[in-house]
Amino acid sequence: MAIIPFHIVDAFAEHPFTGNPAAIIPNAAGLSELEMLQITDELSMEAGFVLPPDTATADVRLRFFTKRREALLSGHVVIAAFASMADRGFYKATPEGNRLTVQTGAGELPVTLTTDGAGRARVTLGLPTPRFGEPVPTMEVATALDLPPTALGLGDHGPARVSCGFDQVIVPVNDREAIRGVFRDMESIGEFTDQRGVGGVTLVCPETVDPGADVHCRFFHPRIGVGEDVASGTSLGAAAAWLVDRGLVPGNGVYRVVSEQGHALGRPTCAEMTVYKERDAVTAVELTATGAVVMRGSFHFNRRAATARG
Repeated sequence: MAIIPFHIVDAFAEHPFTGNPAAIIPNAAGLSELEMLQITDELSMEAGFVLPPDTATADVRLRFFTKRREALLSGHVVIAAFASMADRGFYKATPEGNRLTVQTGAGELPVTLTTDGAGRARVTLGLPTPRFGEPVPTMEVATALDLPPTALGLGDHGPARVSCGFDQVIVPVNDREAIRGVFRDMESIGEFTDQRGVGGVTLVCPETVDPGADVHCRFFHPRIGVGEDVASGTSLGAAAAWLVDRGLVPGNGVYRVVSEQGHALGRPTCAEMTVYKERDAVTAVELTATGAVVMRGSFHFNRRAATARG
């Protein structure tokens, strides 16, 4: 009989029952890929599996699963995993910052654990280097999202392909009222992402609910996970990189972007991105957020029987 502990962590949250929940399996050594998929399916949320690293340069390895498949990287799951490990004392958050390296399918990435004024662990993840792709016609995006074309665009800047861990289309929005409520036609959005060969669509609007936020975001990826995500770290990183690349954020070499997301789903989130730019080129993006552990439990199953059912 296998006993596999798990934690549920609300990422991008300071308090339980907000943010984006993720399942963390803190000791996944020995689990097969099929068992990881079965555990993820049972929990009905994205899951991160903590493993020993394969390389001498990493401190820990993470594998990421949705109900459909393994992903190379999930930003909110990284936040959740390190919030869980800090909560257990496996890694300690310090005022000066505890610097670590996590091995992922997207490569080895830097993580820093610092304490905030309330003693909570703040997780800073260095995302993969941003890449900027082709512009995407506004009318094509408006049709897929069933939005008025006039609501899309900020000044002369329209939708474009950007990657900060995976390819997506960043869609600037000039009217938050236009993107309130439920987006019901996920099939149309899925067809759009299939045609463009991207993993999702991120809406970015400078009109915010919280005056302390710089942008209001929504993220859709119906072909990979759920139709709309409460908050996605790689999505937010790409959005921040796009804003800085287009000159829409004040700064001089180092730029700070605070995002809000999840309001339409009843789970508001907050995250901070730090974007670095050299010689007019965005060179790096860091994602910083907190996480709240809301549940601890364990799976009890016969591994042979579980494998046979798969």
